[in-house]
Amino acid sequence: MAGEEKTEKATPKKRRDQRKEGNVLQSKEIVTAVSVLGMFTAMRLLLGFIAQTILSFYTQSFEQIGSTQVNTDTIMSIFVDVITVVVITVLPVCLIAMVLGIIPTIAQTKGLFTMKALKPKFSRLNPLSGIKKLFSLQSIVGILKGLIEVVIIAVVIYNEISARLPKFVALMNAGVMQGITYAALTIYDMVMLICIMLVFVAAADFLFQWWQFEKKLKMSKQEVKEEFKQMEGDPQIKSKIKQRQQQMAAQRMMHDVPTADVVVRNPTHYAVALKYDQDKNNAPQVVAKGKDYLAQRIVAIAEENDVMTIEDPPLARSLYSMVDVGREIPAELYNAVAEVLTVVYREKHKTLRA
Repeated sequence: MAGEEKTEKATPKKRRDQRKEGNVLQSKEIVTAVSVLGMFTAMRLLLGFIAQTILSFYTQSFEQIGSTQVNTDTIMSIFVDVITVVVITVLPVCLIAMVLGIIPTIAQTKGLFTMKALKPKFSRLNPLSGIKKLFSLQSIVGILKGLIEVVIIAVVIYNEISARLPKFVALMNAGVMQGITYAALTIYDMVMLICIMLVFVAAADFLFQWWQFEKKLKMSKQEVKEEFKQMEGDPQIKSKIKQRQQQMAAQRMMHDVPTADVVVRNPTHYAVALKYDQDKNNAPQVVAKGKDYLAQRIVAIAEENDVMTIEDPPLARSLYSMVDVGREIPAELYNAVAEVLTVVYREKHKTLRA
């Protein structure tokens, strides 16, 4: 029902269907935190190499400008050197940041790749839906999260610069390289501190996204029932199919009753038809069995076709409960059935002699 409350957890089938549509649990804050943290860690590890490469480039460039005439070839050579330095210093950091951005995405989506999420949805163009999203819990949490991040960044920058301000003043009399190195390390320390604090924000965002995701997947009791019907089949239809199968099986049994050697009965509640073919079977076989009305039908058909019936209530009940149609009797019933078949064969022999 459309207005029914969704209180049931999502079934495995619905989770699989949603995953196929590209709807998976994912927190972008975790991706951002890991990527930025990894990028600046890589920059810190490569700081010496980056600084040495840039310093060598500047030294070489100024020497080239001072020793040669500035022309188009000189400018092109310096431009090529600039591109080379940028690639050598920036590309490794960017690659590390990209890889560290992909890893948490793969970890959260479990390697899901689908194009369905990229398909245009015209429902997104609905202005009413857009207004609802502006005042949704997701939007409010997003605004609060952004404010928290801004406050964290502002507080960290203010505290770090305030604490290091005397050192910055003292560096005015130091060398340029020393000042650049200290400034770079200061920026690194601030970024790392910000990233560490943002990791906690990302963890909180992941919990919120998980809660929202599970809430979105919840199903109503009617939806669970409908899904069960789709997977298992409508119980009414299954009941009719089972009933039809039973009717067909009963018809086959009735068709085989005339071929039986004997029908063991009790006297009206149970009836089991037995057949023994020494060339095909190792033991007598149950070709039909029934209870109540079906038992009476078996007995009637047997009598119509001159199949001998014998009343043996204990044996009839045992055969009915222990042996399925088409199966041979178990070893524990051999003696009892043998006695019955002996009577049958003796009667047949008398009839033939007569």
